[in-house]
Amino acid sequence: MASESYLGRPFTVDNDDALLRVGTALDTFVVGANGRPRSIPNGSKVEVRTVKAVPTGAKSVSLFVEVADTAGALIGWTSAGNLHGKFLSETLGEIPPPNGNRFGPNAAWSKGVFLGQVTLVRVVGTKGELEFIARDSSAPFVALCTAARAAGRSIGLNSGFRTFAEQQHLFDGHKRGLAGFNLAAAPGKSNHQSGIAFDLDVKPGDGNRDYEWLKGNATAHGFIRTVSSEPWHWEFLPAKAAAARQRGVFGTFM
Repeated sequence: MASESYLGRPFTVDNDDALLRVGTALDTFVVGANGRPRSIPNGSKVEVRTVKAVPTGAKSVSLFVEVADTAGALIGWTSAGNLHGKFLSETLGEIPPPNGNRFGPNAAWSKGVFLGQVTLVRVVGTKGELEFIARDSSAPFVALCTAARAAGRSIGLNSGFRTFAEQQHLFDGHKRGLAGFNLAAAPGKSNHQSGIAFDLDVKPGDGNRDYEWLKGNATAHGFIRTVSSEPWHWEFLPAKAAAARQRGVFGTFM
């Protein structure tokens, strides 16, 4: 499922110290009969059955996964960071609109117009935080990440769907010239609020191997660059992406 991309596919343990944890108290390690913490052998093939995200900040979380072996036998809980890829860009389920508030967390906007409520999907961001994308773009995003992974590349999400309040915060910070705030559209006018914009972890652009892969492959999945000065900013615009691919380009400004 696009909203839970980890289900039904194998992962590889990639840590010599992949300790098991108690499912009801994830800060506690499982101890064996010898008195030592138990671990999953490095290189083990496992499947993830359940995910728990423990909040550690506004968006930051600690991720834990319950894993089974490839025969289906449960092994137990461990940190998602012990798996190869560290669960980057995995989707963790849907968030339906809680209400009809046009300024609420699921309210979509475009060009200053309120579009309505959208169902969001949780995504593990570049720094291990939870980002959000619109459900309608989740399957194409998962397909993009899957294709990149098969090619030995990695697609990380720095920013996806933004609430009205988040866009207001970014806009105000830039307008006031505060450190760390980049150019941002006025609230209600950013494509990050409509669910089609994705800021990907590909700085500085040319020369970044993940970015070079995107230049040749993103349009095949419906994604296209739309801001000439921002190599990290891609949007899910299938028709424009298909037209660009026919012309051998990857941006609307080319």
